[in-house]
Amino acid sequence: MQRRGMIEITAKRVITGAVIAALGVGATVFYLFYTGRFGGGTKLKISATTHVGHEWSDIAADNNIVSDYMFGRTKNLIVGKGGDGTFAATSYMIAGRLVTQEAEDSGIYGLSDQALLLKAYVRTGDRNNAVALKEKVIRQFKLSGGSYKAFVYKEGEGEEVISSSASLEWLDAMMEYYVVYGSDGDYEEIKSLTEVLFDGEGRLKPEKIDVAKYAESLYVSLEDPSTFSEDGREGSLEQLYGTITGDDEGADTDREDSSAEIEGVLLSNINLRLIRDLETNGLIASGAYDRALKAVKDGFTGAGHAFYAYSTSGAMDCGDYIYSGQDIGAIDIAQNVKTMKNLAEVGELDNASFAEFKGMVINSGRIYTEYVLMTGNYSGREALSSYTDGLMIAYFMGDRDLYGKLSDTLGKRVATKSTSPALYMIFREENDRYVFYARENLGTRLVTS
Repeated sequence: MQRRGMIEITAKRVITGAVIAALGVGATVFYLFYTGRFGGGTKLKISATTHVGHEWSDIAADNNIVSDYMFGRTKNLIVGKGGDGTFAATSYMIAGRLVTQEAEDSGIYGLSDQALLLKAYVRTGDRNNAVALKEKVIRQFKLSGGSYKAFVYKEGEGEEVISSSASLEWLDAMMEYYVVYGSDGDYEEIKSLTEVLFDGEGRLKPEKIDVAKYAESLYVSLEDPSTFSEDGREGSLEQLYGTITGDDEGADTDREDSSAEIEGVLLSNINLRLIRDLETNGLIASGAYDRALKAVKDGFTGAGHAFYAYSTSGAMDCGDYIYSGQDIGAIDIAQNVKTMKNLAEVGELDNASFAEFKGMVINSGRIYTEYVLMTGNYSGREALSSYTDGLMIAYFMGDRDLYGKLSDTLGKRVATKSTSPALYMIFREENDRYVFYARENLGTRLVTS
């Protein structure tokens, strides 16, 4: 009897084990079917996602930036109340002191913001929200030719804008999504968008860019005498900086007349890590990364200025550059910081550029919007959207002091009132109201966790 009992117990254990194993196999098969990977779906190998780790996130936390709490509030306000429960609104304004100052959302959903939100979901393992967001973006942002709109609107039809910057950010997020949750259908989406953005040689396709024009008779003193003209006059701004010339000095022109539309590639759009991953997986031509890296490095200003060009004038590797963007004779710092971040991420940032950027932040405690070439001074407003890129530069360069300084500046705009619905979120004060932008809060989440 005792032996029979032992046999029965053993048999039950075997059956239980077999059932558990079968359930495990069934769950695995279901997952493979559900994700479209069954039968050997296409696999992608991408660079490891950036997780800064506790040492760095603690620096941010010491400056009021508590990443998990920030993300939770951001989902509640910018996605739940400001968005539609799936999309993130570009911004959300909480109620003001007066009864007439009600809470208000932007009514606009930006593709770049959805890309940041998708990355945040993937990195926190939130599969359900990641899948729902990805599918809705494809339904509502994608155009018939494979391009994506930069914005969609809560009410009615707004202006249809196509932006390479936004599309590249979405492609980057889709690559990250695919290696964790993606299906073969998502792989086809990645291929399709890649073909829209890159040519057959793996170069970013030029887009229309609006840039400032110089008057031909404006001049600036140069240290390099080789740039002097034959008649002995000093070289002009357009000779040194490659910008477009046009109106005579002193002519009364409005913004429309003082700007020009060119075909080119923003250097800040040349996401070197993404291009390397696309080449590694055979999605763009071999040698694309080396060409892209050369295009960015060749855009270094020189002439005593440690900055990078605003854009090319023509194809990505044409060698012709525009150094001033929207403001005459000024370097666009926000674009430069993004370009520097792209270089730092692959270990290629020029030391002189990094030293210039660090000096600006350490000395002033802020990131400015522009650097004036003729005076050699920083000016303009604070480049509020550049702090997340700046934090990433500090992290990639291993500079905790710079990371701490940027966290300190950014942390001064974190809501700390315990009763605020936006507690722990980063705000901007606009017209005596507190506005919370998706890009700042989602971007900060990604670079502090």
